[in-house]
Amino acid sequence: MKVVGWVVALTLVVAAAGCGPRGPQPMSAFDGRIADWTREILADSPEIATQAGVSEEAAGGPYNDRLDDRSPIALEARRSAALRRYTELRALDASDLSADETLTLAVLRESFEAAAAGAAFSYGDFSPLGGLRPYVLNQMDSAFLTLPSFLDERHDIASPADAEAYLTRLRAVADAIDNETARARLDASAGVRPPLYIMDATIEALEAAMVQPPVQQLYVTSLQRKLDALAAAVSDPNARVQMQQRNAGYVARAEAIVRDHVLPAHQRAAIFLRADRLNTTDAAGVDRLPHGAEFYAAALRIETTTTMTPDEIHRIGLQRVRALTNELDIALRRVGLTAGPVGARLTALTADPRHQYEDSDAGRAQLIADVQGRVNRVLERAPQWFGRLPRARLEVRRVPPLLEAGQPGAYYEPASLEGDTPGIYYINLRSLAEMTKIDLPTQDFHEAVPGHHFQTSLAQENRDAPLLRRLVSFNAYSEGWGLYAEQFADEQRFYDNDPVGRIGYLRWQLWRAARLVVDTGLHSKNWTRQQAIDYLIATTGDVPGVIVTEVDRYIVWPGQACGYELGRREIARLRERARDELGADFDVRGFHDAVLLNGEVPLSVLGTLVANWIPEQRRLAERERRRR
Repeated sequence: MKVVGWVVALTLVVAAAGCGPRGPQPMSAFDGRIADWTREILADSPEIATQAGVSEEAAGGPYNDRLDDRSPIALEARRSAALRRYTELRALDASDLSADETLTLAVLRESFEAAAAGAAFSYGDFSPLGGLRPYVLNQMDSAFLTLPSFLDERHDIASPADAEAYLTRLRAVADAIDNETARARLDASAGVRPPLYIMDATIEALEAAMVQPPVQQLYVTSLQRKLDALAAAVSDPNARVQMQQRNAGYVARAEAIVRDHVLPAHQRAAIFLRADRLNTTDAAGVDRLPHGAEFYAAALRIETTTTMTPDEIHRIGLQRVRALTNELDIALRRVGLTAGPVGARLTALTADPRHQYEDSDAGRAQLIADVQGRVNRVLERAPQWFGRLPRARLEVRRVPPLLEAGQPGAYYEPASLEGDTPGIYYINLRSLAEMTKIDLPTQDFHEAVPGHHFQTSLAQENRDAPLLRRLVSFNAYSEGWGLYAEQFADEQRFYDNDPVGRIGYLRWQLWRAARLVVDTGLHSKNWTRQQAIDYLIATTGDVPGVIVTEVDRYIVWPGQACGYELGRREIARLRERARDELGADFDVRGFHDAVLLNGEVPLSVLGTLVANWIPEQRRLAERERRRR
């Protein structure tokens, strides 16, 4: 919990920091400590270093031939380091810090405190930059699912040395999978197992990956594509032939690694799960696990940056569901759907083929084109709403087919810190019946623009902030902004000629409210999986495939789904406070800059930043009046 005295100190000091960029400052003792922590975290996670695109110096040495160590020993060391860093942070003398340093300390205090709370549990998965999950092997984010796309998207190949590093990493994939299997086995011996249906979905995902021959695996096709591009850039025909011959050797070695090491590791994980599934149950919540109530409380603290109890969150969700259901009733009546409960009418609307894309390559191409068109329209108008726009590029891509079964409908992958790789808006095209014209527009505003791409890129492009502050993440802030971005698009009349799209917007607002009810129901009120599915079908009217995937996501990632609505509520509340206090002096561009330009922060720190922006904006407006 952040004590009141800490927030007051931040309020008094951070006002001088402002919201825009500041000139370079000499390194202080505090900066040196931050740099030490940054190098330690990046040295421990070459995957974070790769995703961020940091220098070898910042990461404490070369890292492009390594993956994260997922062994039980490494995870225990990671937990110990998180506890130590929090102790070190609390011992810092904060009496003589600059405004920027005070802001950084407030942000890191929340991050380190949350990480220390997560480190207290001896099972599951844990990240020093935020994140606590109960099951190492699952259908959503285990190594066998995340590493193919990681190597495909984040490992650049510009030289033979890069290709060798790729192969070294590829050989380490089998170790990563085996280490996660070993940890899952240890957790099972302590009574920590995923529910039966999660185990079965994970086995299915493992076996689906094993069906493909090595030559068709993404690990190999990605390497082939990058090597072909490298050879194509060589102008001399003889040199190109030599390179192609050498490249063929790299690809052959990759096939052998996948065949002899990676796929057998998949098999070992599947064998373990098939044997252990006899020992689990259908119980969905983490409250059945050792210290489960404490685990859920820690997860909620991490994912919402609040101290709200499950009961408080549950009540907020129910109230918001009622309000949105009433609004949807009106919107549905306007398009001629008047009979039956709102959920049933939404189901009928979803099933209407007029609102679906053709389930074909042409239909998928049209979907992507429509998304790109909406993205372009937002970018055209964005200067009206933001004082600063991101420099990072944005690309729209399909979720790789290997990952489709366990992934949500869409998600955003940030650009690298240096902008070498673009931000990527991924859309899940496993079934176009699940990706309708009803829901797609609001999803675009959330995941791409003005949602996560603006929020993440602007934070990363703040070169005045220490690297570590650009790496930490706060779910309630980021997902709250994404949901606020949906609301803002509606306020800017993007749905004036699309009443069905506006119903989709309201439905997804309803979804996020229902998540508060379902997540707390599953993990603190003994809800069953089927109970959660039935509630969401009745409430949202969405298709069963989407709902089952979502519920299973909440089961393996407790608390995360609560960050969306709680974060949106706070951003919207702060905007209305600023509007009320400033009146005609309110400038939405300034407000958005105040929210975004200091990067991801806990909600309490966000409140302080906006509170300090209000008098600053009043002074700017008064100065402008005098100038005129």
